[in-house]
Amino acid sequence: MHAGKPVCSPLQFKMNPPRRILVVEDNLAIRQLNTEVLTDSGYQVDAAENGAVAWAALQLFDYDLLITDNEMPNVTGVDLLKKLHAASKSLPAIMVSGTMPTEELNREPWLQIVERVVKPYSLSKFLETVEKVLRAADAAREPFVQRESLSVGKSAGTPIARGLDSFHRILVVDDDSDTRQLSMDVLAGSGYDVDGAKDGADGWASLQTCDYDLVITDNKMPRMTGLEMIEKLRSSTMAVPVIMATSYLPAHEFARKPWLKPDVVLERPFSNEDLLEAVKTILGTGDGNAGHQETLFPKHL
Repeated sequence: MHAGKPVCSPLQFKMNPPRRILVVEDNLAIRQLNTEVLTDSGYQVDAAENGAVAWAALQLFDYDLLITDNEMPNVTGVDLLKKLHAASKSLPAIMVSGTMPTEELNREPWLQIVERVVKPYSLSKFLETVEKVLRAADAAREPFVQRESLSVGKSAGTPIARGLDSFHRILVVDDDSDTRQLSMDVLAGSGYDVDGAKDGADGWASLQTCDYDLVITDNKMPRMTGLEMIEKLRSSTMAVPVIMATSYLPAHEFARKPWLKPDVVLERPFSNEDLLEAVKTILGTGDGNAGHQETLFPKHL
């Protein structure tokens, strides 16, 4: 296990999933402060500097809560809420603003504002409001918990509900959303607990949150490549086996730094059966990445 990091057992994860929050604020200092406070409180937080950036993030990920300012360039907080409503996206929202658009919010209650926090505010009040809104959202969803626990195809970046009979937890890291989702669906359909990450940086952040039994990663990705993520893993105390699934195998890097070789290589294109066979090869040993075994699919490194 990883020292100092929570172990997310299947039951624990099902009952207490990490909440993912989107913070939208054009003031850099306030945005950073709110993000830091929420992260320190155990939430998974993304930040956007205006409504336009936030709307792009909302197309990629599922969130449990939106916290937004109002007066921002490009797309205001109210405009963002109208976009959510027009797209039939149901998401509780807290508006945090020094110039609250009270008249418009009262005139259009369908904008999904659950709470209003007026600047300036105390951080304790801010956290209390967040906790209250999330508790209310949980209570509203409670009748549907059993149905949601059976879902296997949620968007990458949002943890899939855990089943009580699941044992192996896998992180799929790939910047191609279609490829990532296909791998997640294939693995979830075979009974694995699966999370997704959009690149190596997002994958590394996920690895700081919970323990995984296996990481499946592409190599060429923005912000952090698969190889760079493996190097972080090998340099840490994490004994997590890795499958590299890629069309761009960094063979020269493996020759120069053999300790970075993944446990299994899957060169694209490969079949769903190849993927499942590789996963079974790794998880069937129970040895983590000890020895860095070189099981290759297809035949060469």
